[in-house]
Amino acid sequence: MTDKFRHGFKAEAERISVSLREELGLRPEDRLDCLKLAAHLGIPVLSLRDLIKHGARIGSVNQLLASGAEFSALTVCEGTRKIIVFNPSQPKGRKANSLGHEIAHVLLEHPASPALDATGCRRWDGTLEAEADWLGGALLVPREGALLWMMNHGNLAEGAVHFGVSQQLFTWRVNNTGVARQLTFIGKGAPPTRAFTRFNR
Repeated sequence: MTDKFRHGFKAEAERISVSLREELGLRPEDRLDCLKLAAHLGIPVLSLRDLIKHGARIGSVNQLLASGAEFSALTVCEGTRKIIVFNPSQPKGRKANSLGHEIAHVLLEHPASPALDATGCRRWDGTLEAEADWLGGALLVPREGALLWMMNHGNLAEGAVHFGVSQQLFTWRVNNTGVARQLTFIGKGAPPTRAFTRFNR
């Protein structure tokens, strides 16, 4: 995860998270349902299996659903229209991470580009992906929500379950938003965390 974000980006991500949660009637410590957020934003969301009804080949869909395919989610763009497609076979926590990441791309108005280059290799813009990782994490686990949870409960595994995310993402948010440092400063003690530089969507 890069720290070379544009000035003020992290604070902006927290403001976006708080604002959207308020629109949905959620507090920072509440679980966010990414499907409800996508519906609120007017973004259709389809699972890979839904694509079969729209003409996709069963064999192609099954290939993406296979455990070795490692397909998480993507956003399909056509003009101003956007549709998120996700892998329904993933664990709930990772599914939330993946959907949060794709919604973040849309919110940040990242430009669309082909998934593969001319040689068949995946296109990857590290800056845009890092921004989507950060905002996606802020949507799912706002800094204030993570702080409140750790002050009141102090358990990373249960925190991940509470927010409906992977433990890796929850730990990453606690470590990288200054929550762990703040807990030490106010005398709550540092939680038993390790520094994650990236999490699996």
